[in-house]
Amino acid sequence: MNSKDAGCFSLQNVNLVVYIFISIFFFLAAYDFYQGFILIGNPPSLASKRFVVFCIVSLIPLAAWVYGLTLAYHGNLGRKLEKVEKQAISRIPFYGRVILAILSLLFPTILFLYSPFGNFSFIYWLRLFTLLGFSVLAALFLFNEDITIQWLLKASGMVLFSTVIFIIGDWLTGVSDYPFSLAWSEGNRFWDYSIMFGMSRYINPSGKTIVPFLEAGRQLLWAIPFIFPSIGIWGMRLWNVIVWVIPPLVLGFITVFQKSTFKKEWVWQIGFALWLFVFLSQGPIYPPLIICAILVVIGLKNRGILVPALFIAVASYYARISRWTWMYAPGLWAGLQALLEIQNPSFIKNRWRELIRPVVLGLSGLVGAELVARMISMFSKGQIATEGSVTSVVVSSFDFAQPMLWDRLFPNPTYAPGILLGYVWVGGPLLLFMAYMIIKRIWKTNWMQNASLLIVLGAFSLIGIIISVKIGGGSNLHNLDLLWVTLTLIVGWFFRNWLDAGLPGLRESKIVLAVTCFAIVMPMTTMIQYGEPFSKPADYFVTSSLAKLQAEVAAAKTKGEVLFMDQRQLLTFGYVKDVPLVAEYEKKLVMDQAMSGNAAYFAEFYKDLQNHRFSLIVSEPLRKSMADEDIRNFAEENNSWVYWVSRPLLKYYKPKVTYDEVGVQLLIPREN
Repeated sequence: MNSKDAGCFSLQNVNLVVYIFISIFFFLAAYDFYQGFILIGNPPSLASKRFVVFCIVSLIPLAAWVYGLTLAYHGNLGRKLEKVEKQAISRIPFYGRVILAILSLLFPTILFLYSPFGNFSFIYWLRLFTLLGFSVLAALFLFNEDITIQWLLKASGMVLFSTVIFIIGDWLTGVSDYPFSLAWSEGNRFWDYSIMFGMSRYINPSGKTIVPFLEAGRQLLWAIPFIFPSIGIWGMRLWNVIVWVIPPLVLGFITVFQKSTFKKEWVWQIGFALWLFVFLSQGPIYPPLIICAILVVIGLKNRGILVPALFIAVASYYARISRWTWMYAPGLWAGLQALLEIQNPSFIKNRWRELIRPVVLGLSGLVGAELVARMISMFSKGQIATEGSVTSVVVSSFDFAQPMLWDRLFPNPTYAPGILLGYVWVGGPLLLFMAYMIIKRIWKTNWMQNASLLIVLGAFSLIGIIISVKIGGGSNLHNLDLLWVTLTLIVGWFFRNWLDAGLPGLRESKIVLAVTCFAIVMPMTTMIQYGEPFSKPADYFVTSSLAKLQAEVAAAKTKGEVLFMDQRQLLTFGYVKDVPLVAEYEKKLVMDQAMSGNAAYFAEFYKDLQNHRFSLIVSEPLRKSMADEDIRNFAEENNSWVYWVSRPLLKYYKPKVTYDEVGVQLLIPREN
């Protein structure tokens, strides 16, 4: 076999491997379509004409697949596709191709989130295939002149852009004026947020200060809309979207932004902001932590020490009052980044002076988290720091007495991949990118910088994994938040310098290109599995349920106290008026105490139930049955709730009416 024959044989192998890979991918997507749309939505029957038609139509893609296989085997597939591209796409005017590209990028979001088609039981592969396919199609429409291996970078950018549209579209599906809670804790969270600036919305006969089951830093961010007395539930849900979407975009942009190069490199800088948004959405990461990172990045823009130290101290204090496990992160981020900025740091001779800045910036985080917090605690009479009411709530949010569910490290009903596989799925591509850049000396680090990276990333990995397996967690990867934000900050710092240097290696090395594209595209593979069209009960059920609930509450308040254990947003936004607030026994706090098995807490609760303190209790529908921990998600949490709450409550109270369509149950005292 001569060299020419060997080249053809190699080309045939490549064609076949790629074709088989795409075929398997297509088969998985088609199987999802069959399972979710045809089999479940419209079961075919062997005796029906519909099934015969289905089989005949199925022969068309089968014939197309055989034809493609023949072309791939002979090495002609690429030339055939290039010919089709020239005859079809190239003849479309530029503005027409732009419109088609935009429609291609929007199509997955419209199909799965804003059309009835999205209500069918699609699992995963069809969504993935659709978004990838239409993103590549958009890249063909926009960049059809020079399709080489470098074109994969443009295609990856289109995948990224389509994923951003999908995630934001998913967030926006929940913006509605539906009065009842859209998620397990949504309504009561809105009540939490309103306490800071919206207490005038409630009748508080006790006159006591109400401390919600929420840290002050997190409460503040969502409390801002309640400055405006007219804010309603639609506006609050829109603000919720803004809070989750804007901070990661801002963090991504300012991390790599440089005014001097923006005109030349604006595509890369905006692209990095979009990528960081998608990557952090995989957690998802709570916005207060991202705001802390933004403060650190802004501070480090100043090359001195004093100004960055002030920013880092503020960020550390805000981190402390937002979640106590975050409080040292800003200092570690600043110290690590300042160390990475030093070229080949060392202790020899006078070079140790270069290490002063990383050390001081790192310690400034300790000052903000400890010293500033204690000073503010003293001036505020213990309301905000270690001895204050807020921190008592913060500490209770991670009760070390609560069980650790180590089986959630592995595939389980609550989080299908399990925490460890999810860790590799989300973090693996980025860690691979960083490792390859360091090994190939595109990113030139020394032993001190590498050791610092390993220590910080390892510590945050361990902390996140441990927190994730505590009961009440483990349904996603948000408890690995410190790790994910640290990774994005490190990669952002490297990318900014790599971009300034002209992206060396990206155009010269196919492996560098492949690793980069892999890191860009992989976050899409996790995010595409979430989201569905917004659905609510028919308007009749919503209005009638709300009217009946209002009537029941109005009648019950004349007989005694009415406890809104759940659905407190009905009080917050005025759907139920003139009802004195009973702040105790809010559902999230009760759930937390149930997971802790806090008998002392429940003794008082049971006493109030036995004495029929409440004339009416508004709750989610209660069940007495335990869940099978091997097949149901959050089974352990459900069983704690049933044991500590549902069964005792139903012993002294009985359901008067249950509105299953809206997820509300009204309970009244039992006569005996």
